[in-house]
Amino acid sequence: MLGLLMVVVIYFVVGGLIFNHLFPPKQPSYGGYFSTHRILKSEVEGVKMTITKVENEQAYARLELVPGAVGPPEHLHETFDEYFMVKEGTLAVIVNGKKKSVRQGESIMIPKNTPHKVFNESDKRVIVYDSLDKKSMMTAEFAYGLAQFYPQMDKIGDPNSPKILLCLAAQGNMFDTWRSDVPLPAQKIIRWILGPSARLLGF
Repeated sequence: MLGLLMVVVIYFVVGGLIFNHLFPPKQPSYGGYFSTHRILKSEVEGVKMTITKVENEQAYARLELVPGAVGPPEHLHETFDEYFMVKEGTLAVIVNGKKKSVRQGESIMIPKNTPHKVFNESDKRVIVYDSLDKKSMMTAEFAYGLAQFYPQMDKIGDPNSPKILLCLAAQGNMFDTWRSDVPLPAQKIIRWILGPSARLLGF
């Protein structure tokens, strides 16, 4: 029994070192990638994102939320602010536990490390842009992570499935999205440990 435990520990520690430090997930040239992979969609979240420009490692985008779109769970980003400018409809946003309505022509900046959630509680679509001459919506690295994550999440179907954790682990800690209801260090450790298994399992 002790021998089996040691094998498991060695697998996770050595695998974690190899996956996270020696051979981390490869990142492409973002400008080249998004010249052909511009549309990011999630049926589960009810969102469709079009990458309109990648410049200086930043991604500019147009985001559409279908009527009743639940959006992502409440989360935060550790390394970048998020900027939304509403072009059509009314965007519902929860920031630090407080709900706000951002109407057509209005914008909102969500600072990094701030728990937030965007969704559409109306029966009309919501269109959100960044501001091409002022603020990007996200980093190009994060947009690339979404491009890998969304198809996996839609395939699973249930956003609360444990398999979602494997999808996140496969992206590694470079995919800067973190649930706001779980301590950040714990999430990083879990991804670090599960990353090798997630990749082996095809996530």
